[in-house]
Amino acid sequence: MFSHRLRYLFILVLGTYSYLNTVFSETFRYYGIRENGWVILAIFVYICLLVWEGNRLLYGWLSGRLAAMDSKMHPLLGFFLLSNFVAGFAGVSAFLLVRLLRPEHSVEEWNIAGKLIVLFAFRINLFLQCIHAIFHLLSRYKQKELEAEELRRVSTQASLQAVRSQVNPHFLFNNLNVLSSLILQKNDEANTFVEKFSLVYRNLLRGQERDMVALQEELDFIKPYLYLLEKRFGQGLRVTLNIDQSALKKQVVPVALQMLVENAIKHNIVSSRKPLHVRISSPGGDALVVENDLQPRLEKEPSTQVGLENIRQRLRMTTGRELMVEQTPSIFRVTMPLMYS
Repeated sequence: MFSHRLRYLFILVLGTYSYLNTVFSETFRYYGIRENGWVILAIFVYICLLVWEGNRLLYGWLSGRLAAMDSKMHPLLGFFLLSNFVAGFAGVSAFLLVRLLRPEHSVEEWNIAGKLIVLFAFRINLFLQCIHAIFHLLSRYKQKELEAEELRRVSTQASLQAVRSQVNPHFLFNNLNVLSSLILQKNDEANTFVEKFSLVYRNLLRGQERDMVALQEELDFIKPYLYLLEKRFGQGLRVTLNIDQSALKKQVVPVALQMLVENAIKHNIVSSRKPLHVRISSPGGDALVVENDLQPRLEKEPSTQVGLENIRQRLRMTTGRELMVEQTPSIFRVTMPLMYS
């Protein structure tokens, strides 16, 4: 607010309005102040100018410093407390300047005038701080609305991407082949397979309804998906779950776990001769770690490059935390922080 391009016009209007207000209320006559109207108007405009510009410079200097100090004090409160020094300087300097230029007034008149000038400086500062706080809060509210809308967009994109990855011809062909073989064998697992298959799709479609879900729900979602992968790859895929009990009630980005497992399968060799081992764990209960042996395919599948980036964006917008991706010659690891509900 203090850096608005029309601030000098606002300063002139504020000073003029303050002068007319005191004239209308007969403040000068009440306190016995004898001075030309243009001098008083000039004092008001001068104080408004010093307070406004002082706050503008102070705000520019303070930006980021209170947050960097990890202070428990709200930035608006810290700014207001420091701005009182600006108001005090503006009031005292205005008083000394007028006394120097208009020495003919009595000591009693100067005492009253000095108090009124300093009081006016603090009242103008309080008024401007209130306006600034309103602008600041409205700006933060609009920013939160934009972030929420962006989060909804990215979450929807993630869910749609997950659905697309599952309904592509390869996924359907592979799973229907497995189902066909189970049915031909008159195996009781056919019904179980169909149930797991439908459960995966239902969970994918529900993934966009919330920004965060409990890790327990995410694990309940990933289990039928792992069942489908187990039937498809057999001994070629090994998935190990090692989840701390304290982590189960913590929150995680929905569908992210399934996307990370899918990412590992998509970019690595999965065969009985060279099994892919995927490990899902929660060391200390504070983060979810998905890592896999690094055994890249010779012929890579086409990649849209949105999987990890999508998870990273949703995590950042929902929690303010970052996704950690590490790669060594033998391991690919993704660490996703867990949040309290």
